Parts: sequence; structure tokens; C-alpha cells
Amino acid sequence: MQVNVFAQRTVVSGTVRDAVTKETLPNVSVFFKDTQIGTQTDVNGKYTLFSPNPQGEISFNYVGYRTVFKNIVPSATQEFDVALVPDARALDEVVIVGGKKVRYRNKDNPAVELIRQVIAHKEENRIKSYNTASFREYEKMLFSLSNVSDKFKSKRMFRNYQFLFQEQDSTLIGGKNLLPVYIQEKLADHYLSKDPEKNKTIVIAEKQVNFDSRYIDNKGMKTYFDRMYQDIDIYKNNISVISNEFLSPIADGAPAFYKFFITDTLKNQKPQVIELSFTPRNTNDMLFEGKIYVTNDSHYAVTGASFGVNKNINLNFVRALKVDLDFEANNKGKYSLSKSNLLADFGIGKTKGIGFTGERTVTFKNYQFDTALPDSVLQGKSTVVLADAGKKDDKFWEKNRLDTISKNQLKIYGNIDTLQNLPSFKRTMKIVTLLFAGYQNLGPYEIGPVNTFYSFNNVEGLRLRFGGRTTPELSKRYYFENYLAYGIKDEKWKFFLSGTYSLNNKSIYEFPQNYIRASFQRDTKIPGQELQFVQEDNFLLSFKRG
Repeated sequence: MQVNVFAQRTVVSGTVRDAVTKETLPNVSVFFKDTQIGTQTDVNGKYTLFSPNPQGEISFNYVGYRTVFKNIVPSATQEFDVALVPDARALDEVVIVGGKKVRYRNKDNPAVELIRQVIAHKEENRIKSYNTASFREYEKMLFSLSNVSDKFKSKRMFRNYQFLFQEQDSTLIGGKNLLPVYIQEKLADHYLSKDPEKNKTIVIAEKQVNFDSRYIDNKGMKTYFDRMYQDIDIYKNNISVISNEFLSPIADGAPAFYKFFITDTLKNQKPQVIELSFTPRNTNDMLFEGKIYVTNDSHYAVTGASFGVNKNINLNFVRALKVDLDFEANNKGKYSLSKSNLLADFGIGKTKGIGFTGERTVTFKNYQFDTALPDSVLQGKSTVVLADAGKKDDKFWEKNRLDTISKNQLKIYGNIDTLQNLPSFKRTMKIVTLLFAGYQNLGPYEIGPVNTFYSFNNVEGLRLRFGGRTTPELSKRYYFENYLAYGIKDEKWKFFLSGTYSLNNKSIYEFPQNYIRASFQRDTKIPGQELQFVQEDNFLLSFKRG
């Protein structure tokens, strides 16, 4: 007998407030009882918690407030607002005047004094403080269609592709199903030197989903994703996330833009770690909100961080964003980044509708500091990809991955290969490519663009055209393009012929582009038509207003 897992889902959402002041509380910990499934309230006190299984009780925990446990309806979607009562025993040093909210100030604020110490000690805690450093890095990037409904999944067009869908397990991006479309992995060694200032990256192995090159530019797609999801260095003043610059919570000027609060002290660690919560002073600024963990010693090093962005920011259709950073103590008594995770969900609607989720996880291990690096290691290009990097087998990856990878994620490689071999998918891709790219690939030659085969204007009347261009399958050195056209009204033949020679033996459709081109054309030119954003004799330009 099959069990409907969706019928067992428990989803709880709501708002958490202060029972006295009625103000919303950010960064309250919300968990299903006796589980590791939890979340935190945002800057407006709102939360959403999801479990694929029935849950009967939920807890709310916040420093300075009494922990609250509430019964909920298992296997149901419900809203639950909570008011937390201040715990007088935990607030011995807090003074409440007249029931009014105390105005936030940097002066005499212990949280601000602490963050200023973190800022003052940034340079000694950065990896650049060592004379030399080396480490191994494992990167995993995964992209999926998110928030896919059962109705969308059950559409007739996906009848043969049900094996692609996976159940979604993140409360951050919501929804029921994921449709993974891309995954890539990379293993690399990094070397850094302070004097002389040099850095070197040697890519040992890389692996990615490869689509049919006739339809998708695999190299270009990989380059685009690498640019969108860059390394996150919290010690920098500015952090690049999704091609946007955000001020780091420990930037030199952070106290002028962020509010800081000491929300917990982890005394069971040596040294003790202090939890600092931070929110933007102006919720419309490009700033983060979340928590940062700092050692309570003379180094004031960052041991971890978890943050996102304020929902008021208009961030390129970003519906949700979460960054998690973990640091580990190294053999020098300092802390080095051990794991970085960035998850972003994009969509037109804020909460509803299909989205696009990208997740990048990077694991760092085998740190070596202040050891002599051979000159040969740092010579040459800053990034080197070994010749056999893309040829590593599954056994190599199983042995050398620095982090775990789920069975569902491993399935993506095989699922995409299976998908591309389905006749129905091949037909669909040909039609889509023809409609959007405008060319029909025939191997060494492709005909198109099809939107120019038929058009009309006042000079030529009905214009018929046919042509195409050669592809890299014919040659990577020589390219030819041609068309022949005829106007019914002016009764004239038009033609175009061009020849291109690639100087770097690469496709002229790849960067960097180095080529020589010669062409000859005999055609009718309509004044101003070449200033349009689409091809001059595009069918859509036939329709005009005078």
C-alpha cells in the first residue's frame, strides 16, 4: 500500500511578538519538538516551519523570554501567532522605563563595543595574515525549479519525465516539489603568498551536467553561474551576492548601518562564543540581517555566521536568500573558514508560483600555514585546470569529495542523460530552439533564422528569404553565412555571403573572439530599419504604425 507523503506534511506559520510591548521579535528560534527541524523569525517577527511528517508540538525560544511550547494540529497547514513573556530571571541587567521601547544607541552599547573589537582584529584573523597558506576546496552547485505544485507536476507534457522531480525539504524556499536541472562539482588546491603577493588555483577535478551543445552553451552557462555565486569573505568590507554588493556586518563602518544585539553566550566552548544578532538600521538599504558568532577572547575571531536579506529590498526577483558560514580552529590557534553555503530562490511572485533555486556549498580542508611554497607552484597563470580534470571517474569522486552528497543529487547526472535520450525531449528541444534561437541544426550546417524567411514591406511587398550558416562541426577555423531573398513587388533578387577565419582556432561564438571576416551583400535597405533591436527583415517588423 502506498502512503501519500503530502497528506502527512505539517506546515506552521505566524508572527511572534513581545507580550508586553506587542512589538514583533526578530531571530526567535522556532522548532518542532524533539526534532532538528527549525527556523528563525525574520526582522518582522514572521516565520514558516515545514515538516514532511506529522508534528504535534512546536517550541519558541528567545534569550530573555520564557520558552513557549504549543500544541498544533498534525499533518495540517495552519497559522499560529505567539506572544512571548519576558523572563525576569534572565533580565536582571535590563531596565524598562515606563513600558516604552528603549531607543537604540551605539554609545555604551556592549554589542557595538564587541563588534568594534571584531573590526579592529579583522586583519589578524584573515587568511591573508599568514606568510603562506594552502588548502583544498570542494565546491558543489545545484540549480532547480522550485515551488513546483502537484498540478504542474501532473501536466500531460511531464508524463514521461516524472523521474526528474524530487521532494523539496527546505522551509526557506517552500513548496512541495523540486525539478533539478543542473549540478556541477569542482575540486581544487589553492596556494597564497603574502610576499610576494601571489595566489594560485589548480583545478584537480571538475564535473557537471552536460547538455547537448546544439541547444545549450554548457561553457557559457558554467561561467555565468560561477559569476553569480562567488566566494563569500565576511572579513571584506563588501560582499558580492548574486551580482550585488552588500556591506559586511563587520565592515569598517558597520556600526553606522547595522543595529547589534548580544542575544546569547555559549559558555560550553573554549574560548566562550558570543552570539550577536544584527539588523539594518534602514530596512531599504542593501544590508544583511542575521547572526554572527565571535570568540570572547583577545582575538575576537568569527566562528560562524548565518544571515539573509531584508524582504523590503528589491533584489532582482530574489524571493529568499540564506548564507551560512562555519569556521574551525586551526593549528595556529585561529579560525579558518571550513564551510560556506549560499542558497537563493528567484521568482516573479513573492511567495507563489514556480521559482528558480540555486545553491552553492563550498568545503575547505587540509589547511597549511606559513610553510615554504616552491616557486614553481606560484608561477604561471593564476588558475590552472589539469588536463585530466574533466575525466575523473565515480570512484575518484567518492574518495575525494570533502563533503557528503545525497543520493538524490547524484541522480541528477543520470537523470539528465536519460532525459536527453528520450525522443519526445529531443523533439521538444528542436522546436524550442527553432522558436527562440531561430536556427535548425543539421550538423555541419544550420538553416535560419526562420523569422526572416517571410516578411513584407512597402518597397518589396512580400519578401521571401532562405539561408543559414556553418557550425563548428564543419570547421573551427572557417565559417560561412549566406542567404538568398526575393521581393514579389520589386521583382529583384537579393543575396548575402560572408566568410570568417578564426585566428585562435576557437568558435567565433565563444569569447575571446579573434577572427577576420569578409562579406558581400546586395539587398534593399529601408532607412532606420537597421536601428531596430531585432534583425532587419524580421517578420515582426512587417507590422508598423505610420
